[in-house]
Amino acid sequence: MIKLIATDMDGTWLREDKTYDEAMFVRIFDLMQEQNIKFVVASGNQHANLLTRFPNHCDKIYFVAENGAMITQGKQILRIVDIPDDIYNLMLNIVDELSYPSIVSGVTGGYILKKSGQEFYLENYKYYKNLKQMDDYKEVDDRIFKVSIVVPSELMPKIITDLRYRYPEIGFVAGSANTIDMSTPGMNKAVGLKYLSYKLGIKSSEMVAFGDSGNDVGMLEYVGHSFAMGTALPEAKKAAKHIIGSCDESAVQYKILDLLTR
Repeated sequence: MIKLIATDMDGTWLREDKTYDEAMFVRIFDLMQEQNIKFVVASGNQHANLLTRFPNHCDKIYFVAENGAMITQGKQILRIVDIPDDIYNLMLNIVDELSYPSIVSGVTGGYILKKSGQEFYLENYKYYKNLKQMDDYKEVDDRIFKVSIVVPSELMPKIITDLRYRYPEIGFVAGSANTIDMSTPGMNKAVGLKYLSYKLGIKSSEMVAFGDSGNDVGMLEYVGHSFAMGTALPEAKKAAKHIIGSCDESAVQYKILDLLTR
C-alpha cells in the first residue's frame, strides 16, 4: 500500500518553463487526501521558493528542501541541519579555488557574488524567493544549508570525482547536469524521507519517489517504488526501479494518477 509520494521539482515535476499542470495537480492531490497519502516535495531548492509553487495547498504538503537539510509541514519547520562554520569556510575555499559561478543557500535567502554578473543573477532568481548579490560570501549572516558551484557539464564527472577524493569531510552531489551541490556529509533527500518515516510511521516500502538528478539518487534507492525521468542523469536512472517520460509530458502527474486509480 502506498502511503507517501515524494517528487523532485526541476526536471521532474516542473516543465522546463517552470510550470506544471495545475488542474491535474488538484485532481491527484484530492485523490491523495481521500486515500490519506502524504505528498512530499523533495528538492534542492529553497523552502520559500517551493511554497510559492503550491500557494493553495502548501499547508497540507511536506517539504524536504535544500537536499534534505530543511524539513517542514507547510510553513512549520520540523527540522533544520545547517553547515558548521569550519566546513562552510572550507567550501568557500573550494569556490575560490575553482573560480566558477556559485550560490550559497540559507534559511532566509540565497546569495551570489556580484562578480558573477547580472545574467547569472537573473538565471537563478527564479529558484529563490529572496536572492541577494554580495561582494563577499563572508558578509552572509544566515544559517547555511548548501553551497553550489556551476561548472561546464562536460567537466562535471572529473571535477566532482576529484572533489570527493580531496574533501571527504564534505558531501558532493550533482544537483543538475552542470551544478555541484556541497553540503554536510550524508545529507540528501533520503535523510528527509527517513525523518518523515519516523515521524509519520510510514515504512520506506510504502513510499513512492520521482527524480532526475544526482541529488535524487539516495531518495530513489530508499523508497519501495522509484521512478526516474526519461531525461534523467545516468546515476538517477540506475538508482530507480522504473523509467517514465519527460517533465514536459507531465509524466510524474500521470504516473501518480495511474497509481492512485488502480
